[in-house]
Amino acid sequence: MTCAHKAVRTTVPHAQFTPKPAARRCNPHDLVERAFDSEHRELVRRLVHQSLASIEAVVFRGAETPQTRQLRLAAASADHTVLLCIFLCLLNVDPGLKQAVMLSATATNKHKLAGMLLHLRSTLVVEFFTDESVSAAGFNHACEDLYIVS
Repeated sequence: MTCAHKAVRTTVPHAQFTPKPAARRCNPHDLVERAFDSEHRELVRRLVHQSLASIEAVVFRGAETPQTRQLRLAAASADHTVLLCIFLCLLNVDPGLKQAVMLSATATNKHKLAGMLLHLRSTLVVEFFTDESVSAAGFNHACEDLYIVS
């Protein structure tokens, strides 16, 4: 049999090799799960601005402080890593943000979220603000790992 007698092979179009998008990992209602996903950067930005307004209303009687102004400006132009870091730190101190996050969590994730909030307050935030070797990305990863394990 010679090469001329072999069957002709057809090629497969490139479009058939394109991978299909992966299914969403997170619950569409769970704010913490969505916050860790960089696709939801604008949601996190909005939550940070709402949290800062809430803190100003409750703690500072509606007055803007230099610190809240600086955080607001940073959140307006921050990349997802810095924005998530600000969100997690505000989650530690703002009862309104905590309530919104707890209300958004599914029944099975409420215990997980409660455990994360306890460890966030007692361990991760303290380490982040006292240990200069902990970066914003490291803090975010530690929080995400804590949420997954809780």
